[in-house]
Parts: sequence; structure tokens; C-alpha cells
Amino acid sequence: MEARKLPESDSEPFQLSLRIRHPSLDPEELSREFSIEAAHCFRAGDPRASRSGIASVHPESYWLGALNTATWPADVSLPKSRRRSAAEEHLGVVVTRSLGWALSLSTRFFSAHAETLRRIGAEGGQVSLLITAPPGEVSGFSLAPAVSRVFSDLGIALEFEFTSD
Repeated sequence: MEARKLPESDSEPFQLSLRIRHPSLDPEELSREFSIEAAHCFRAGDPRASRSGIASVHPESYWLGALNTATWPADVSLPKSRRRSAAEEHLGVVVTRSLGWALSLSTRFFSAHAETLRRIGAEGGQVSLLITAPPGEVSGFSLAPAVSRVFSDLGIALEFEFTSD
């Protein structure tokens, strides 16, 4: 099941995307829940293109949406001052360049949607975080135990895709 390529940003060396497969869930429900426009989606039972010309339908629902890591540092709690905006700006640069930081901050997003993510798993669905990066852009990263615990507790698989362009 190939998804179409997500738009790339000049400032980010990687893209984080939420990918959900489910036996019957309406993708529009997921877009509303996460406040993210789907980059690619379809619903179980919808007609699908066939190379052979034989009519067929999608056997499951699918939803893929890009997470906007650039907006995450905005809610970092720092004292109100001029230094706050400079600190937030610096943190924003670090997050958009550091996969480890972005994964750590993504746990806020996932924790906020924990009930929905657990329901998807309980209903036979699959949730994954797709990390897409050109080779060489991400030389390494560290995943703290607390971060991996959040992904594990919510049943979120991490998928890495290294693109050639």
C-alpha cells in the first residue's frame, strides 16, 4: 500500500507523519480528531483503481497526515520576557533539526490523543509514526526510555523511510 510523497520542507531534515490503518474508520473523523489535513486517505469499501480493469474496493481504511514539528515549541513553558521568544526561537530551530527532540516533543501530541489511539488499536487498527528522511540528513538520534514507553503504551510503531531525493 504505497502512499503518495509528502511535501518536503527546506528547513527540516526529516518529516514525521502519522499513519493509521483501520478495518472501517472514516478518515474524515481522524482529520477532525487530530486537526490535520490528510495527505492521503481512503475508507474501507471505497472503490480503488485497478491496473487489471477489474473493479475492486479498499479492504481497510487508511489515513496519513504530516505532523508540523515547527509549531510544537510554541507551548514550551518559559517565564514571560524578551528572553522567552529568543529561547522559543532557538528551541524551534533545535527541534526542526533534531530527530530526537522532535520525537520527544511528539509524545505531547500522542498523549493528548491517547484515548483515540488506544481505541484504534482495540478495534483492530494499526498506528505508526513514519519518519522520512533523505540519507545522510539524520546521522543518528537518541530515544529516551520515557519517550519509547509512550510509543509502546499507545501501540505506536516507529517506521523509518530513507528517501533517495
